[in-house]
Amino acid sequence: MTTMRTRRPGRRASPGWATCLIAASVLAGGSGMATARGTSARHAARTASVTAPVTANAGSRPRNVIIFLGDAGGLPTLGAAAILAHDRPQSLFIQSMPHVGLSDTSSRNRWVTDSAAGMTAIITGHKTDNGVVSMIPGTAGGAPVPVKSFIEYAGQHGLSTGVVTNMPIWDATPAACFAHVPSRKDKDAIFAQMLAPRFGKGVDILIGKGRKDADASFAKGGTTPERAFAAAGYRYGDDPALVRQAARAAVLRDTDFAPLPAVEATIGQLARNPRGYVLMVEWDMHTDDPQAGLRHVVEMDDMIRRVAAVAGKDTLILFTADHSFGLRMGGGSRGTPLATQFAAAAAAPGATIVNNPVIGVEDGHTGDDVIAAATGPGAAQVHGFFPNTHIFDMLMTATGWPRD
Repeated sequence: MTTMRTRRPGRRASPGWATCLIAASVLAGGSGMATARGTSARHAARTASVTAPVTANAGSRPRNVIIFLGDAGGLPTLGAAAILAHDRPQSLFIQSMPHVGLSDTSSRNRWVTDSAAGMTAIITGHKTDNGVVSMIPGTAGGAPVPVKSFIEYAGQHGLSTGVVTNMPIWDATPAACFAHVPSRKDKDAIFAQMLAPRFGKGVDILIGKGRKDADASFAKGGTTPERAFAAAGYRYGDDPALVRQAARAAVLRDTDFAPLPAVEATIGQLARNPRGYVLMVEWDMHTDDPQAGLRHVVEMDDMIRRVAAVAGKDTLILFTADHSFGLRMGGGSRGTPLATQFAAAAAAPGATIVNNPVIGVEDGHTGDDVIAAATGPGAAQVHGFFPNTHIFDMLMTATGWPRD
């Protein structure tokens, strides 16, 4: 998603952010600040009604694969979001998924990765240097070598493919699915490779931000995104509903969009392919802005819960993160909503995001292991401790595709 961030120690926390998180959960179908007993019952019902039937088919090949990538969605962030939204630990749907492991997040050259190297490892099976997108260093100091992504394998096997993100479509995490550049900052090359891919036919459905960036990038070549995408066979616009009307569509905008309708529309379109589909959904969970980051956790969790209920037994669903972030729960008492306690601490004189005693945030990536959680055919491979490159290996093994 973003480059590794530097600490901004003077930043104050907004007391109103917890209220926004609760409202997001309610609007998305969550329970808000539910009682422990009510949330526990719903949590148990979700586990019994959704995960058990899907797991029963875990020995077969998946027809579809959906990768949910929580950018900076480390264990501390998931844990805090669960308690803030539901007043109960381990109350996210993600935390009820039946197959769970812990993934290393280091890059080839750093113990603490950025999103370019982190997503490259997950989606190609190769560790690379920070800042590099789906390429590895050449031998003997030669030019970087592109490495094929799981999305590109899917396209070559005749499946439909999609990438949905609430970040710019050229950013490191989505770009690793379809572009191969030595620097994640090379927006022009990333946009060019959306339409002229190195491998396969390109991603069928693209939804993300960065519309103004696209205007600027294509203007350098004397054209517009509308003309360039149309020439490559895409419908182009700014409304996610567009994907219902076209098998190949690019939706770029510079404002937020409702996540669940966009993902459901994308799945509905991709599922028309009898050979199946592969979809990658990235949702930003960086908590340098706790209000946004923890709200996004709840949004993605609601997405996964809904998709798991409707996607079918032939769909492998995987959640993971490319790296963790410097959020830590340092306090809080049972019996009072954690959101209330955080807001009170944030309103104290001299309070900042860093020194909040309930939830504090050091603004930067961390090298912690992150969770990988899965359900569906092939999900049983997710267990124990493993390098982030192993996620790609598990996906390839589940589908039975040979690695080039």
